[in-house]
Amino acid sequence: MHWHHNYEIIMNNNIGLILSGGGARTAFQAGVLKAISEWVSRGDIPFKVISGASAGAINAAYLAANADQFQVAVSNMIHMWGTLTTRKVYSSDILTKNYLQSLVNLFNQIRKGPQGANSILNALPLAKLLHKQVNFDRIQYCLDNHFLDSVAITTTSFQHSMTTTFVQSNRDIAWERVRRKGVKEQLRVKHLMASTAIPFLFPPVKINQHFFGDGSLRNFAPLSPAIRCGAKKLIVIGIRDLDSPVVEEVKHISFGDIFSKILNTILFDSLDIDNERLSRINQTIQNIEPTSSLRHIESIIIRPSVDFQQLVQTYDYECPPILRQLLRLIGSKNNGNDLKSYLMFEPGYLNALIDQGHADATKQKDAIMAILKQT
Repeated sequence: MHWHHNYEIIMNNNIGLILSGGGARTAFQAGVLKAISEWVSRGDIPFKVISGASAGAINAAYLAANADQFQVAVSNMIHMWGTLTTRKVYSSDILTKNYLQSLVNLFNQIRKGPQGANSILNALPLAKLLHKQVNFDRIQYCLDNHFLDSVAITTTSFQHSMTTTFVQSNRDIAWERVRRKGVKEQLRVKHLMASTAIPFLFPPVKINQHFFGDGSLRNFAPLSPAIRCGAKKLIVIGIRDLDSPVVEEVKHISFGDIFSKILNTILFDSLDIDNERLSRINQTIQNIEPTSSLRHIESIIIRPSVDFQQLVQTYDYECPPILRQLLRLIGSKNNGNDLKSYLMFEPGYLNALIDQGHADATKQKDAIMAILKQT
């Protein structure tokens, strides 16, 4: 790899990296990080505060555990995403090749009540993968040696209907606001499994006697954890393209289409809403006394410039049987591309997402480096 030295990178605790999530789409973030790793000098540590939610929590934890070797971490992350297959992420005891049998299995689980399964898919393969890929003890090593200042993983508490962010940090950090709080805790696989547990699809995870699910569920302030951890500049990597103003007219909408829309709503990361709020606060700060406790936060959002539903269609030949069975069970029409773009963990599609991330980051190189370079 060729290392570029065109910029001086600021080496302090001020720059925060925020990673939202969305299942397989999260491979896009690896491509953005690959581009950044090519622009910074060998040995640089561009992010001292890292925050992740949903599948973005996986990338956040991996970077935090390897904060002392950013380029190596990104290279290994690219390999992990680029060689991933669906069977390494989830399995199912409910889905079968026989549609009617799958329906019977699902009905039987519902009929069992609390003793039955509380999700269609089983995420045990992902848990095994994370145990192998993420050395959680290295997070504390990086904290102790000041390669990292804080890492935050956001989940949703089902019992309290509250966004809960677990923070491992050099700082004494805790907060509680309306429907969201931060608690200091040593991170483990269970925190990542909780943050990635999409309701209905994956089972909730028990942590400290409470059940937690996907970190995007009630995440109305996705920028907040990094700011509370001390970040003064933010680089945010989202996985949703800007919504198209064109509305497609349809004569019928299936249960699967409704489920896909619900999933989109669940994984709606509020990045744009929170960033707009941040911009208003920045404007307010310019018009008040400098003695105010409020501080100006620079930010940039890198997002995909393509529709992932169209991209995943190109790789339909990779779609594994278990995903086709799920799409059939919930009655997805139009090939189920929306849901497929979240749940198809196959090399061709994932590498295309990585390439797209790299390309979209390159388009914003100057703006990204304006955040990273020394001022």
